[in-house]
Order: sequence, then structure tokens, then C-alpha cells
Amino acid sequence: MKKIVSLILVFVLVISSVLALSGCKKNSEASFKVALITDGAPINDRGYNQSAWNGVKAFSEENDLSCIYYQPSLNGEEDNKVIANYIELAVKNGAEMIVLPGEKFAVAAYETAPIYQDVKFILIEALPHSQDDETPRFQSNVESVKFNKAQAGFLAGYTAVTSGLKDAKGKLTREFNTKLGYLGSINEQDSADYGGGFVQGAAYAADTNSIPVYMDYAEYDNPFLTYDYSFTVEPVYIKREEADKKTFKVTVVDGIGTGVYTDGENVTITANPAPEGKRFDHWEVKSDTDGVKNKKVNISSKKDSSMNLLVGDCDCTITAVWTDAETVPVYITEEDGATQHEVINAEKISEVWITAPAAQSGTVFNKWITNDESLVADINSKETKVNVTDSSITLTPSYKPSETPTFDVTVKDGTGSGSYVAGDTVKLVADAPQEGYMFYKWENVDSQGDATGIAMENEYCYHTTFEMIDRYASVVEKMYDGGAQIVFAGGNPISDSIFSAASVFDYQVFGYGYGIEEGSKGNCFASVVNDYGQAVKLALSDFKGATIFSANCANNCIYVTGKSVNEYRLEADGSRKKDKKGNELKDDNYDSGYALVYGALADGKIKIKNIQKGGDVRNLVNTDCLTVNYWVEY
Repeated sequence: MKKIVSLILVFVLVISSVLALSGCKKNSEASFKVALITDGAPINDRGYNQSAWNGVKAFSEENDLSCIYYQPSLNGEEDNKVIANYIELAVKNGAEMIVLPGEKFAVAAYETAPIYQDVKFILIEALPHSQDDETPRFQSNVESVKFNKAQAGFLAGYTAVTSGLKDAKGKLTREFNTKLGYLGSINEQDSADYGGGFVQGAAYAADTNSIPVYMDYAEYDNPFLTYDYSFTVEPVYIKREEADKKTFKVTVVDGIGTGVYTDGENVTITANPAPEGKRFDHWEVKSDTDGVKNKKVNISSKKDSSMNLLVGDCDCTITAVWTDAETVPVYITEEDGATQHEVINAEKISEVWITAPAAQSGTVFNKWITNDESLVADINSKETKVNVTDSSITLTPSYKPSETPTFDVTVKDGTGSGSYVAGDTVKLVADAPQEGYMFYKWENVDSQGDATGIAMENEYCYHTTFEMIDRYASVVEKMYDGGAQIVFAGGNPISDSIFSAASVFDYQVFGYGYGIEEGSKGNCFASVVNDYGQAVKLALSDFKGATIFSANCANNCIYVTGKSVNEYRLEADGSRKKDKKGNELKDDNYDSGYALVYGALADGKIKIKNIQKGGDVRNLVNTDCLTVNYWVEY
């Protein structure tokens, strides 16, 4: 069996190499001097792999060399062995230089590079180390590329202040941004470097322009920082006569959906759980408006236990009709295993979906406990399918302490209350309104009494869902609530939180991207980019093993999107571009202030202070115009 698997792996590797020729020079011997092994993503990912591949191609073209890329399937457990196989394949195919992008390759570089002493390895944004010890282990044929995070943060801080705000037509509506935020970790070196640079860049911009700038600085993994995103949701009911459209009353017997709705509204009607010895058979409809026939009650299906009603023409009554059936009970008990939570009467030899009750505060769903796990499709999923036999089955959901803070949702006059974590789907169902009233919309407020900005699937529907926002976004939202115009989170795995938080606001707030161009994300102000392509090209051109290549402003490996240091547009050879009449073309993205700061960073005229893990960024600046509100000790 192992031999068969090995043969399959070799076949996959060969196929991968054949598919990876696009964009490279080929020779008759199919020998490729430069190879890139991606981190599992394709080379058109608009990210680091694509950037690194561009650098490999540029270097290869300039030196008349052939190149190839490999895209392995990496999933964590056997990654080092998989990478070693691809390195072996690349070497067999003639590779003399191999580019490895990211920390995923650090152990493989340490273990495998010594085997191929004649091959030069470029390891980007990582240092070689063993599996069990992250102490750097430099190899004579491995050069690491590290980007200057402090310089990148400085550029982000400077441009965040000085770039102001433009409207859709490009007109400047705000000359400076004076309220910023940073979300990071003082205990992670990359984050500390980005954050320290951001503070120094913002201080430089504030002092140079003599404008007061305020910055909220939060450490996301500080145990004293409050991540309270608990909130209350409640339905708003209005009097029927207050509706702006004609309304109709819908009465559902033995089901959910009773209420008053506007003409043309699409309402989901769902039958109640079946009684013992019964199963759902069909819906019976009846017009409650004189002169209107029953067929005017427009339902999508008479046979489906959950269906849609298109409201119009008449008030109506919709009744679930049951028929006899052989059923067995599916018991869902509370965590103590004794208290009954729900009984589902299911037909013998059928399938039924079950959902665990919402977790209590501070806990998350763990798994289902039952005497026959084979009947449960996925015991680790809180919503799963159960195979029903001819005997009853009891299932007990178990819960465990959450590794991250949970948020309590309280639903007034409806269902959906519970404790949730980021990514959970919260299902809301409003209670039927009192006589003379109708459901209008959902309202929600947080523990401070502010609207949360939760994006519901449909806030005007009595039953709806929303995805629980992540805990870090709750901190960013607090910054935005306090007036922050731009928030940066360079060097952090939770950086997407600055964009997810920004998306819930009606007024204009921005996240500042880092690493790659993040302009595709909503409300991205700009991105400070680590140019893998430029760094790879330079490192390949002047390889120095057992060293660290510093990618920085001096070698143009860092830049801010939408900014140019060149007053004129340039050709590939550095000459100025001209139009058909011979006029030199100006670069519309040229920013003289940015160009001066960029040049000063490159020349070392602006010196950035370094910060150690756990350091206080306020000690990095002596400023008259920047005020840092330190959200680290709360």
C-alpha cells in the first residue's frame, strides 16, 4: 500500500511540474535553474505567492535563465515531508536556486537545505529552525529575507495622517486625519515593530505639520482589555394602522409565522415539531376575507413542512395537518443528561436534523454524547443529522470552556438567546405580535447602550440570522465609536478585524492594510506593501548564504499603495515616459511629502527607534502633537 501511495505522490509531483511551466522560458532538456515552491496557494493569488513569482520571473528573464513553480498541497501534518519531496523534485529538474515563501518552510529549510549544498535557497520572512526549537539555525546555503516592519509602520503612520480624505471625485474634503487607532500585540515582535513604527510615523507627521493627532493603541491579547460585545436584540412592533402599505393578517395553526404583514411580503411558514405517532402531511389554507377564495392564499408548497407564503389579497389561516405514522422519540437532554430539552418525534428509518441549545456564557459546544455515535453524522458539529432506527435515541450536547471570550446575546420577545463566539450563526425568531400590532424590525444595543451595527440577513423579517462578529472587531468598533478615522493592525493575525468592524458603520471609517495590497477589502484606506517580488529579485541577484537580507526603503522593497516618489512616470530603464508629442508624463500619484520622508528613511536621515517585545511605544517618541491613549493596561 505504501508503495502505491508513493507512486501516486510521484505522479502528482510530475503533473504539478508540467502544469507549472506557464510564464517560464523552456529548454529542450526541461531543466529549470530557478524554482518557487508556493505555500499551497496558486501563483495568481494576488498575494505573496504571486509577488514572489514575479520576482523569480524578473530575475530569470534578466539573466536568461529558465524557471518553474510548484504548488504543493499543504495541510499542516506532513508539510515538511511534502516540501522535502518538492525540493528533491526541483533539484532533479535542474534547480540551482529555490525560493521558499514564509514560515511554513522554516523547518524544511533547516532539515533539507544541507542535503543540497550546491543549491541556493531564499527563505522569505522566516529563519531556518528545527521542529521543536525556533532558535534560528543559519545554513550556509540559505539566505533569509526579512522586511523592515518598523519602516513599514512608519510609512503607514505618516501617510495615515497626511493623506487626508478625498471624495469620489478626488476632491480633498479633509486635509489631515487626526484620530487614528492601532490594534496589536506588544508580545509579538512583528506587531511591536509595526506598532512602534506607526506611532513614530504619526508623531513625525503631527509635529512636522503642527497638528494635534490622537491615537488609541490597544493590545489585543491583554487579559485586562475588555472584549464585551454582549448585546440585547428585541423585535419592534408597531400598530397595524401605522404601516405604510396595505396589511394582511396571517394565522398559523400548529406552526410558526403568525403575524400581520405588508402586501407582497414573502413569509416563511414552518410547522411545529410533530406530535407523537404523527408526521406532517400537508398545509390547509383558508381565506379569512369575505369574497376572496381560498386559492388566493399563495403558498409555495402544500407538502413541505417549511414553505413560503406570498402575502396579498386576503387575511388567511394556514393549518398544519398531521397523519398517523410510526415514530420514535429522539431525546435531546440538557448537559446534565437528565433534564429534557427537546423531544423530536421522528419516523422510523428516517433522518432528522438536530441542533444543540445555545452555549452558556464562557463556553462553546464540544460534542454530542450518545450510546451510538454511528447514528450521528458529525458528533463534533452542534447542528448535525441523525439516522433514526426503530428505537429511541438520546443525545446530550456537551460544552467546554471557550479559549476566546464569548458574547452573550439576549433576545427579548423571541428566541435566539445564548452565548456565541465569532463565526457562529445566530438564529432569531420574534414572538407573534399582540392583537392589532405587527412586527416591524429588529433593534439591538450593546452593554453601553450603543447600536452594535450587527449586519442581519434581513432586519425587517421576524425570523432572521446574523453572524457573530469577532471579539477583536469589538475593540476596533469602540475606537470607531470614539471617532477614529483610520485603524492599523500591521503584523497581526487578527488584522481583518479592522475591516469587519469598519463595514458596520454608516459613516466613513477606514482600515489600513499591510503586507500585500488589501484594496479589495471594504473601507481600505491604503496598504503598506512588503514587495516579495523586489526582495526575491535582489536576493537572487546577490546571494549571501547564512545571512539575512534586509528588505527596506533603501532597496525599494516597501511602499504605500497610491503613492509615488517619482514626479514623472518612468520606463523600465528608469527614463521618463513621454507622450506622442514628446512631452514628459507626470505621475498622478506623486506625493512630494511622502517622497521626502521615503528618501529620508532610505538614507537613514530619519532614524526609527526599535522596540523590544513588551515595550511601551510611548517611550519611542518625544512629541508635542501626538497623544497616545494606551489601551494596554485597562
